[in-house]
Amino acid sequence: MKSNHRQGNRSGVIAMVLTMLAVVAMFAGAGVPAHAQTPTTLHGFQNVPTDACQPGNNIVQGRDGNMYGIGLGCGTNNTGAVYKISPTGAESVVFNFPSNWSFCFSGLTVGSDGNFYGTCFSTPGGNGGIFKLTPAGVFTDVHDFNGVNGDTEPLYAPIQATDGNFYGVTGYDPYSCGNVYKLTAAGVYTSLHTFTGKDCGPASSLFQASDGSLYGTLYTCSINADGLGCVYKITTAGVFTEIYGFPSSSGYHPCTGVIQGKDGKLYGATNLAAANNSGSIYKLTTAGVYTDLHDFNQTTDASCVDNAGRTDVNLLQVTDGSFYGVNGSYGPNGNGSIYKLTSAKVFSAFLFPNPPVDGALPSSTLIQNTNGLVYGTTPSGGPTSCSPCQGTFFSVATGDAAFVNLEPTQKTGLVGASIGMFGQGFSSASVVKFGGVASTSVTLSGTTYLTAKVPTGALTAAVTVTTGSTTLTSPQTFKVKPKITSFTPTSGTTGTLVTINGTGLIQATSVKFGTVKATTFTVVSDSKVTADVPSGLSPGTVTISITTPGGTANSPTKFTVN
Repeated sequence: MKSNHRQGNRSGVIAMVLTMLAVVAMFAGAGVPAHAQTPTTLHGFQNVPTDACQPGNNIVQGRDGNMYGIGLGCGTNNTGAVYKISPTGAESVVFNFPSNWSFCFSGLTVGSDGNFYGTCFSTPGGNGGIFKLTPAGVFTDVHDFNGVNGDTEPLYAPIQATDGNFYGVTGYDPYSCGNVYKLTAAGVYTSLHTFTGKDCGPASSLFQASDGSLYGTLYTCSINADGLGCVYKITTAGVFTEIYGFPSSSGYHPCTGVIQGKDGKLYGATNLAAANNSGSIYKLTTAGVYTDLHDFNQTTDASCVDNAGRTDVNLLQVTDGSFYGVNGSYGPNGNGSIYKLTSAKVFSAFLFPNPPVDGALPSSTLIQNTNGLVYGTTPSGGPTSCSPCQGTFFSVATGDAAFVNLEPTQKTGLVGASIGMFGQGFSSASVVKFGGVASTSVTLSGTTYLTAKVPTGALTAAVTVTTGSTTLTSPQTFKVKPKITSFTPTSGTTGTLVTINGTGLIQATSVKFGTVKATTFTVVSDSKVTADVPSGLSPGTVTISITTPGGTANSPTKFTVN
């Protein structure tokens, strides 16, 4: 929620929200031709107490197939509300925030329990808080920040990591540099890292990459000059590293967080400098090697400079590999844009026109529903049929087919683990396959969510759900984790044949005794591998390990080399 200068404290937040309330009346000018990202307006949010309005930030897909988000304004207490909306635009309010919970900028995260999590900047304790909300609208105050060591003023929703814990950031630069925190599913809170000195002002929510670390962006960093920004990583144990500082010679000042693409690289955007002094879209390795992908031109592309009091959003990679994003300001009409960058670096944009019948100043991280469409919101404008209107919910046709989406925390698991997945058209006849191997235990939760147990013999590959003649495929690769349960004999000399028992072993690519690879091994089944003790081992005890595409498993006890 930063412009290209530092903004004020809590009163500054209030002023920016009031600015956002007024922008709907400020548009004038001519429209522009539509491009590939032309939105279809599905719903106009009304500026009335019975609706949410000024929607923004994270939208999530619930287990019921509807999407859920937060309107910063309206609601019965004029402090905002949580809404749900169907893929066709049927909207209703799920929960109205109490009068003492306000400025809930964060949007939502959906947990593996099916509930929604978010934060509010202003709460009864004065420092903000984390809440949980059931799909039925039951609200729980999960944690109140205490204002100590940057533990105050949250702007972003926490994410749930693969360990089941929630991780998030607080802070509103320059008055509160903030921190990184962990919250267990049971509500136990830990501050992992406090931003101090030049390290100040989280510019985004966190993202967990495939290496298990959490990545985010900061507005000011010790790795470079003040105000240029950086990308950092932090382990779930709290080890903090700044991996790349944006230089003044290229795009700087982050206006998004980072996400991890299918190629393993991190992707994000900035809003200053670069070729057109409007920032750029970039990719970055986890080791900090930077590549500029597209330089924004705020006249033709619009800009992700924040001119309306919103928090920063993230890019979205859709199933065909293209990236979609929003620029919340500028352009020829001053109303922002939706843009697309293909894997071949071809850039195109839809510029929101005037009058703002399609909405204006897009302010949410786009989401791809499992029906293949992309959805987002604007906090301003709306169709003429909606009066008074303050914000829209829109869809964008990507050309992608419907798919099945794995629970974010369940992209890897052991044989026998229950894996949740989102989709549509599920029935009791649905067949779930892990790498082509059918699960023998599938539990339905309506037609849009199911859980399936990882079967014996499952392969590390995409998951498919077939219902009748329709097959949905996950864009993610599910990794079957190997496990060693026992081996026999427990000791031997070079050349001894050892039988290793476990699960998830069918794709074994190597067997090691300590650090020495077995030159001969045989995959007997998913639960059994045999290997000869290799030469080059010294007498003593070693751990046996098996590596598959799903990971590496170590034996629970050690083998004795005679």
